[in-house]
Amino acid sequence: MDASRDFLLQLRWTGRFGNRLLQYAYGATFARRTGFEYWLPSEWEGTRLFAHQPHPVVSNAEIRAAVAEPTEGSASNALRMDVVRKYFPEAEIFDAEVIRDPYAAPGHPVCHANGCAYNPAIFAGMSRAHLRSVCEFSDEVKRLPAYRRYSDLQGLYDVAHLRRDDISDAEYNRHHAQGYSVISRDAYFAAFEKFGYSADGIQWVSDDYTGKWHTNRRARYPAGWTYPTGSEYVKGMVFDWLDDFLKLYFARTIFRANSSFSWWAGVLSPTARVFSPVLDRRHIYGVDGLEEIDVEFVEGNHPHWLYAGDHANPDIVLGP
Repeated sequence: MDASRDFLLQLRWTGRFGNRLLQYAYGATFARRTGFEYWLPSEWEGTRLFAHQPHPVVSNAEIRAAVAEPTEGSASNALRMDVVRKYFPEAEIFDAEVIRDPYAAPGHPVCHANGCAYNPAIFAGMSRAHLRSVCEFSDEVKRLPAYRRYSDLQGLYDVAHLRRDDISDAEYNRHHAQGYSVISRDAYFAAFEKFGYSADGIQWVSDDYTGKWHTNRRARYPAGWTYPTGSEYVKGMVFDWLDDFLKLYFARTIFRANSSFSWWAGVLSPTARVFSPVLDRRHIYGVDGLEEIDVEFVEGNHPHWLYAGDHANPDIVLGP
């Protein structure tokens, strides 16, 4: 690790794969636009998923141990910064969500620790072509039977992503912070009709393992998850959700969920036409009632996947 170089250090990961990929995309874009190095807090799912690994994990052992702590919040970030400044006294922390130009290059090292989801300037500064290049799948992924299966069928099938899992668990939501509403299946069927698709011709991807909403959910190996590295690696499948992601990625059409997971599939897909739900309110299942919400779908991948309440809900517009 060359102390003479300016760098952007990501102090922690926020969320799971879809949100982590957004943080990674921001860091990679910051490096491309400024010439700074981008240092990761740890290995993560992308370490195995993607062929190109130009951005290293921070090599200083004490800093790496500090940023591996899972605690969140400003107090925890201040403790991480105390360790960083032992070695890089000029380093400062900033919040990319609120600054006007999240790609401005200061004359010193910088650190950030947020999810990068709400500042329209973050998205506008990204290049879709660049993101597709840094997210090219690795040889290990390309050798998977699932990759070969969906690649052979690319552009020949239509798929809808129905998000459930934790957001539809009333007991979980009563005891954990939750920001996602449960979009009804009826909203999807209305969208199929609106845009001229037969419901019988739609395949589904869902994390509903209860069978309440999606009775054809195929059983999968229940792999684990650990901070900071994320999803458990499973030989022969890489990650337990990768089959679902590849099915979305190679589709002809994606009816996206309120999820960064299927938003990313739409961004990176070489084939998909995307339809997205427009989130105009938040209704937390089990907290605000046991109702699902009906929303309109529009063509495009631009509606934000999360209704942010007090935050702005910008359309997501990427550069070329």
